[in-house]
Amino acid sequence: MTLEDWGWNEIRAEEFAHYKQEGWNPGRVVRPGRGIYRIAVAENGNSNEETVKDARLTGKALGRGEAPAAGDWVAWREEGGTVIISAVLPRRTVISRKVAGETSREQIMGVNVDILFVVQSLGGGRGFTPRGLERYITMAWESGCRPVVILNKADLAEDTTADLLEAVAAAPGVKILACSTLTGQGIAEIRRLLPPGLTGAFVGPSGTGKSSIINAVAGILLADTGEVREADSRGRHTTTHRELHRLSDGRLLLDTPGLRELQLWGNTDSADAAFPEIDELSDQCRFRDCRHENEPGCAVRVGLEEGIIEPERFDSWLVLRKELRWLESRRDDKAKRELEQKWMEIARFSRHMKKGKEIW
Repeated sequence: MTLEDWGWNEIRAEEFAHYKQEGWNPGRVVRPGRGIYRIAVAENGNSNEETVKDARLTGKALGRGEAPAAGDWVAWREEGGTVIISAVLPRRTVISRKVAGETSREQIMGVNVDILFVVQSLGGGRGFTPRGLERYITMAWESGCRPVVILNKADLAEDTTADLLEAVAAAPGVKILACSTLTGQGIAEIRRLLPPGLTGAFVGPSGTGKSSIINAVAGILLADTGEVREADSRGRHTTTHRELHRLSDGRLLLDTPGLRELQLWGNTDSADAAFPEIDELSDQCRFRDCRHENEPGCAVRVGLEEGIIEPERFDSWLVLRKELRWLESRRDDKAKRELEQKWMEIARFSRHMKKGKEIW
């Protein structure tokens, strides 16, 4: 096996050239932990001898948002018997959410993912809802990945066709497929959508069967699964960490813990991308800052009246944009406070220098 089997390519090699000159080696994070990162590496620089090592960060802080995440490419080398990571290469895509609660902080779920499989569950329990799917699609467009919706547990659904139609309406332009790990429905299509060499991630609410799908696609047991409770048809939460799996056929699968709650991280552009019919009509409004309430010449209001936009979709769009605007304001306030603190420190340093005093 080689690093190419983990997605290494010429573009990555060019990005890594500087680190190579300084004696560092490339590796990909397959499982992040509390201070310890499991990385796939080429042993002794021989790309034909791939292995996995446990690594730690250098003493120099990389910053909360720059700490390695599952799927990252990093620079590493061994010092004193310890494998250390010094840098993270640029990320192509980033799957993020806001941490739970009032804190405005990003939680990265995975990076450098090509296809994001959004898993929803049919047949009751942790069932699929159009409004819930819209939230996940908003996250998917923000990530930069290509989204695909999987309606899992189709064998439990009362009307799969109706569920598919609802999903199509909630995720315009996104590939939707029904899946059942019990009957094998949809598994071959998932393999087709994720050819060898690409990285796919699976996200969704707890208990929707993400780990079972990964095992079915792999053809072997890679991820732990839990039984479905008979009382409410809900699957149990089994995945407790993020881990990148490499299959023998070259496919790369990233499993993530199920989410009990998805709070978005991003900006209003990602919400607009998830609601293309509203975004398209917004461009036709008379006023660029139209709020789509009672303004004259509002094309969105005309679209609502003519049935082009579903009222439920419009209400959902308003809710998500309001949430993301609030997040943007919190992030702007934080950035402003950090900038003010920085200039206070610069001014303090300047005053002490003029007085000829040491401040360190």
